[in-house]
Amino acid sequence: MKSNVLKNKILFVVACALRSAALLCATGSLMQTFLSVLGFSASEIYIHSSVLQAANVLTILLGARFADRGSPIRRAAFTGLLTGVFFFAYLPLCIARSTGMGAFALLLAVSIAQAVFVALHTVCDYKVPYFIFKIEEYGGVTALSGIVIAGVTFAVGALVTALSTRFDYIALMLFGFCIAGLLMLASGVLEARLRSLIDMEAVQEDGKDEKKHVRLLDVFRHPAFSSLLLAHLFRGFTGGVITVLATVAFELGFNETVTSAMVSVSSVAMLTACTLYGLSARHIHPRFVIFVGCLLTLLLPTVFIIKNPILFLAVYAAIFFGRTLVDYAVPTAMVYVVPVEIAGPYNAWRMVLNNGGMLLSTAVAVFIPTAALIWVAAALSLAAGLFYLLARVMRKSSLRISEQI
Repeated sequence: MKSNVLKNKILFVVACALRSAALLCATGSLMQTFLSVLGFSASEIYIHSSVLQAANVLTILLGARFADRGSPIRRAAFTGLLTGVFFFAYLPLCIARSTGMGAFALLLAVSIAQAVFVALHTVCDYKVPYFIFKIEEYGGVTALSGIVIAGVTFAVGALVTALSTRFDYIALMLFGFCIAGLLMLASGVLEARLRSLIDMEAVQEDGKDEKKHVRLLDVFRHPAFSSLLLAHLFRGFTGGVITVLATVAFELGFNETVTSAMVSVSSVAMLTACTLYGLSARHIHPRFVIFVGCLLTLLLPTVFIIKNPILFLAVYAAIFFGRTLVDYAVPTAMVYVVPVEIAGPYNAWRMVLNNGGMLLSTAVAVFIPTAALIWVAAALSLAAGLFYLLARVMRKSSLRISEQI
């Protein structure tokens, strides 16, 4: 048993690191820089981001029970493998170097397919941990995973930044997509090697009767859902704006060297945030960590008065540091707030709200001035932080956490 626990932890952390490194080429600064250098407009990039979020939200909504059928471990591995295959479908864009309607249609088709499988993997992400290690170890394992992911993404970002000054960026991304595909395939293989610590078939048999009584209405009525609904939505809106800051940077006059460096900078911020969170998770209630993270995103409007690239990257690091604290503290808090019998559908709908907020932010970015988008994101981040901090269901969970420390 102990050997399987250790093996699962190692496989889980390594698979997460490989997966995260690969997804750098599918979303965020690298993809936005690639599309900008290729010649797509800022509006087209925002549309691309919006379509991805829409596909993600719709898939999670329709596939909320995806992990409840069969083995969630095998299903996670399968979706990971398919995600890896679609990285190779980006190669025609690198070769043709076209920004016409055909190229944009291909971009959307491939991105949507990937987003679907990434979303299905996300559904599995919140069930697999119940089978592969003790649930009380969730916070520590994810913090360790975040540290490793940060180290890997920092190395990737530093490498791309250095190479972007010497080689053509589109040619660079051609190799990047190939490597990302191989990393994602490797991640899927490692996930397939995870071993359940409990009898999965017995759990599923025992849970059949319980599932009949877990109605969506029960999920929606639970205080953890009703009191935190706006918090999850607002958090997603701010997160969506942060994901397109590379495009904002281009609009402000910074070049691809700066936007590529954002990957390394975000990795350092993530490494620092995960380390501090890992050390403090057993001593500080997640709601306080979430609130501090939300406060740091209030730095968003300062990007408009910064002209120096080093200072811009420093502010971006602080913002991403805050976002990372929120991203890791929220799921941990939900473990204590959400009863296990509704954890599956609850977390699926929580991600629908979060990703719906991200979709909303990138969708309105096409129609409103960037400055307005940034100010709205900062305001909603503060509101989300206050909801997480003051919600009664979050304050009541303090006692349950302290009892386990």
